[in-house]
Amino acid sequence: MQVRKFLSVVCFLIGCMPCLKAQNMTTAQYIATYKNIAIEEMNRSGVPAAIKLAQGILETQSGNGWLVNNSNNHFGIKCKNNWIGPSVNYDDDARQECFRKYDNASASYRDHSNFLRNNPRYAFLFQFGPEDYRSWAYGLKQAGYATSRTYPQQLIKIIEDNNLQDYTLIAMGKKSSSTDTQQNDPVYAAAPAPASPKNDRANFLTNPQPPKEYPKGVFEINGRKVLYLPAGTSLIQLADQRDIRLRNLVKYNDLLDDSPLSKGMFVFLQKKSKKGKDDYHIVQPGENMHDIAQAEGIQLRWLQRRNKMEYGQEPAAGEKLALDGYASRTPRLRSEAVLRPLDEQHEDFSPRQFVKGIKEEIAKSNNNGQIAEAQPNPQASNNLPPGMVEDLKKMGTVKPSGPALPPAYPASAPAPSEPSRAGAMQYHDVQPKETLFAIAKRYNVSISLLQEWNNLQGYDIKIGQRLLVGK
Repeated sequence: MQVRKFLSVVCFLIGCMPCLKAQNMTTAQYIATYKNIAIEEMNRSGVPAAIKLAQGILETQSGNGWLVNNSNNHFGIKCKNNWIGPSVNYDDDARQECFRKYDNASASYRDHSNFLRNNPRYAFLFQFGPEDYRSWAYGLKQAGYATSRTYPQQLIKIIEDNNLQDYTLIAMGKKSSSTDTQQNDPVYAAAPAPASPKNDRANFLTNPQPPKEYPKGVFEINGRKVLYLPAGTSLIQLADQRDIRLRNLVKYNDLLDDSPLSKGMFVFLQKKSKKGKDDYHIVQPGENMHDIAQAEGIQLRWLQRRNKMEYGQEPAAGEKLALDGYASRTPRLRSEAVLRPLDEQHEDFSPRQFVKGIKEEIAKSNNNGQIAEAQPNPQASNNLPPGMVEDLKKMGTVKPSGPALPPAYPASAPAPSEPSRAGAMQYHDVQPKETLFAIAKRYNVSISLLQEWNNLQGYDIKIGQRLLVGK
């Protein structure tokens, strides 16, 4: 009889152990454990740290609820139709509802931020100031986050009773994390102080991130296939090896032309996305918009559009660029003196630069070093290939109804294209690392003429292809 009673007591204690274990965290300990994650998420997504901590405390019973202990779900987010990850069943508004399950608390906090940022129902919340926790609390209830009629009042009480607003102010850089209250509390004193956004920017400027090592071969960025290739890589060779049209390769990577790479960079083998995988990108020292677009796998024009930036504008180091959604303002920009357009990093064979070179040649042929007023001369335009004259007309240098240009070369210079005088055809076999612009410059013909003669679409040339370059 006594043995049976002893076994009953042992079974009872064993059954109570999970309950005893579940009730071992206080509200203060929950705050101390997760406050830094809340601050980081506020800096990443804009969800106030006070609101996030208050929701976590309320939804998890200060970290002691069955759901959080069995799924790391701190915010009671249900599966819904778009959830494909692991899940658990739990009685809530109905029996055995499906709730999301996470590997750790950080994943739950991050998914909560994304849930609010990406759901149109909650978009209006981000119009409130981050310090306006009352509007956020009532807004969450209005948007349907919880069914409890007193949900806003409960959040507000938790925030005010536990001074959670301090963590919102810390994230905004308006309050130091080492206050007298926290210094006297051993829980807070042990936790490292999170950096403010202002200090983060200073760290980026003085301590840039170390260079990264990238996988060899094809890997993925933002769900798109990409290679990391060194400076000098020939795009025409890459297009030939990967069986991709050269013009598409240029377009996929927001490049100005098909010149060999001027520096090591990501090269995408398929079209980039209109938005990034993450919510934002912190600009590193020396990064330009093209670097960021490649690093995040987002189209350059969409990166500019999402951040209210014009072509040619470059953000200052430490600025936060939106990758998903739209920024509320244009980021702080670099000064004009710092700007380095992409096309200045290698020799430029673009049509605009080609015409610029012709203008310089014309200027050199005049004694005063200036482009002289053209004299009427019906034969003058014959000194340039017809296609180039057309290019110059488009640039405004030659007017169709006006006088022609003076000779593009000094009188002592050799004739630019002997085969064109004799009426003979001249051909060129495309070599590795050659570009259409380089070939045009070599044979002193325009890009448009090469395209017309060879029925080319954009930059689509291949190694070994025979091109008509003169006739």
